[in-house]
Amino acid sequence: MWYDASVDAGSVGRKDYKMARTARIKKSNNGTARYHLMSRTNDRRFLFEKGRVKTQLVDALKRAAAFSGVELEAYVAMDNHFHIVCKVVRREDELPEGELLRRIAALKGERAAEDLASHWKELRDIGMDSAVVEAQDRLRARMNDVSEFIKTFKELFNVWFKREHDYSGSIWDGRFKSTLVEDGRYRALCMRYVYLNPVRAGMVRRAADYAWSWIATSDGTSAGPVPEERLMRRVAQIGAGKIFGSLAFVTATAFALGDRFRSRSVAAREVGELGYATHGWRLAKAAESAA
Repeated sequence: MWYDASVDAGSVGRKDYKMARTARIKKSNNGTARYHLMSRTNDRRFLFEKGRVKTQLVDALKRAAAFSGVELEAYVAMDNHFHIVCKVVRREDELPEGELLRRIAALKGERAAEDLASHWKELRDIGMDSAVVEAQDRLRARMNDVSEFIKTFKELFNVWFKREHDYSGSIWDGRFKSTLVEDGRYRALCMRYVYLNPVRAGMVRRAADYAWSWIATSDGTSAGPVPEERLMRRVAQIGAGKIFGSLAFVTATAFALGDRFRSRSVAAREVGELGYATHGWRLAKAAESAA
């Protein structure tokens, strides 16, 4: 069933609207937003087959999240792609200098933070306070933003991978894909989809047995609640510029984003029992109980 959000959030329509490629869908004002993010390697090459590479990928992800102020809620590193569910909180209050240095330390190490603090002191000592303000403002502009987070993450990993493997080509296949997700059951569906990637791929029997996932730790124990071991073929399948959640969430968010959809109307599609998604999603299949 299709809901035409261009008329009224509660009205029902049967019209199909072809949506042009949208701008990145993300919450730009203050408040909390959750995202389901994914990116693949160029030509889907299996560049991350070795455990050491996936370990480095996860490490870069955690460091970038700590720097960006992004809270990881689920992730998995596969042989040629990754999935992330994360929370981004934007506030009006300005990050103080001490917090900026702490985040630099999380990203680049304590020595880098100490060197930067010394550099700022030297600039102030010679009366160049404005240069320090500008430098800190540039850092703050990179915080609590999902696009800047992925950019930082990929750049950090790319430097290591290309150096270690003498690799000169493009690692990633274009821009990353993102979906703005409603909290509650919709976020839980996305998280379960992420956790079960290696199960569906036949790499492990249980989600918690896969080492390069948020749900597992190095000693084999669970880092969080283990999702129901049910195979989901296409639950919360993501694409660029999408919204997933209840009808009210999808339509309200679409209206709030306005012309970022680059279309005269926005339609929400019912995805079985899973919820609603903006027009253009591939149909998700309902969960199947494991045999």
